Amino acid sequence: MKKYSLNRVLSFFFFLSLMILFLEMGVAQNTTSTIPVNVGVVLDFASLGAKIALSCINMALSDFYASHGDYKTRLVLNTRDSKEDVIGAAAAGSLSAGPFS
Repeated sequence: MKKYSLNRVLSFFFFLSLMILFLEMGVAQNTTSTIPVNVGVVLDFASLGAKIALSCINMALSDFYASHGDYKTRLVLNTRDSKEDVIGAAAAGSLSAGPFS
């Protein structure tokens, strides 16, 4: 059995620890948290147009974040039903809790 010199063993552990350090730094960069941005959407859920509009908004957000995954902010849709009435839409908009309400 061949004896390994101390320099080779120390060099091996030095390079191994450097590799582990660089791998950990790369993993740490990918685990950044996202910042939610609340957005209110008031629609008349009884109408077909509102259902299509909400579907399009969700699809657009999905496509955007699929191609821009490095963005830290994420839009969060807070949907409310206007209940087929303008006053219902105003009431639905005022129910959302936020920093200005």
